[in-house]
Amino acid sequence: MKEKTITRIMLTSAILMCVFWVSHTRALGQTEEGILYGLGIYKVWDIINEEEEWKSGQVYGSEQGFPPFRCQGDSIKCAYERGLYEREREEWEDRKQKAYECGRTGRNCED
Repeated sequence: MKEKTITRIMLTSAILMCVFWVSHTRALGQTEEGILYGLGIYKVWDIINEEEEWKSGQVYGSEQGFPPFRCQGDSIKCAYERGLYEREREEWEDRKQKAYECGRTGRNCED
């Protein structure tokens, strides 16, 4: 595990021990105490299984994906360009899916 993760687990554990010690001196009910235990266990589990945070629009790899459709001009020209764009995007998505399947299962590998 990373040092940062171990440090966070130790800090969280120390805070939880303090909270539980205070909860016993304040005589919380079983329900409140159970909630505190559950939250503590969840927090420790969350720290242990922490992965890189996903951000909206995040793309793995250097390519940002197929570019968005943009058109300026009259509606007929845009309709034609939209059709061309969708055909190219479908071909790109097909190549991308085949590349994934080749890497994942060994199928659809092109020479």
